[in-house]
Amino acid sequence: MHYYTYAYLREDKTPYYIGKGTGNRAYVTHKRKNGQDLKPKNKDQIIILKHFDIEEQAYVHEKYMIFLYGLKINGGLLINLTLGGDGGGRFKYSSE
Repeated sequence: MHYYTYAYLREDKTPYYIGKGTGNRAYVTHKRKNGQDLKPKNKDQIIILKHFDIEEQAYVHEKYMIFLYGLKINGGLLINLTLGGDGGGRFKYSSE
């Protein structure tokens, strides 16, 4: 399988979201629980950062890029909810 990291860019070309995906993940709807869709409307604001053959390497790169740009809640640029590498989209959280 082929993996990659990607960024969603603001109109000024600064990143606001970094992710890891396969297939067309970077180009499909990214809805948060509040209904907000993170994916930009303009495909020119989606860039593939790097390609990988090994998933773990893609996770490491995702974490590195999030570290570089920082989370907005900590004064950085990104609206990511985590520091990356956790495959957040695959987990289901219980109420416990």
